[in-house]
Amino acid sequence: MPEPDLICKVYISSARAGFGDADLQDILDASLRNNGAAGLSGLLIFHEGTFFQVLEGPKAAVQACYARIEMDERHRQIIPMVELEVRERTFAQWRMGFARPNDLGTSLRHEVLSIYDIQKESGCTQGGSQRVRRLVGSFLNNFRSLPL
Repeated sequence: MPEPDLICKVYISSARAGFGDADLQDILDASLRNNGAAGLSGLLIFHEGTFFQVLEGPKAAVQACYARIEMDERHRQIIPMVELEVRERTFAQWRMGFARPNDLGTSLRHEVLSIYDIQKESGCTQGGSQRVRRLVGSFLNNFRSLPL
């Protein structure tokens, strides 16, 4: 049965100058804690200073989270890409993708997925919004030239 009032919002943004591993750890910790409590799910990909995020959940919770992101000084040049009502979530579990997880400290490494694995995951290819799946695939295709 579809969840009532479920929306999906997708945006991209750039990390502020000087953004580092500690900032990334803070974002991941807060996201895992806050998104679960708010009933949000989605995907956050970070690579070479660029964020790509899919937020899914109740409309009010998604909009409140996005408003916090707009006020977050770690983000700049936020570009909303899509906001749409959906019948089901594309990403049932909160995920964070990273191009080279082994480059991260051990405390972060167990919380992230390689963007190559995200591209292969069934959650990215089945269920949820076809439009969102295409956006994720298109974004990830930009990284095909990276060494594995």
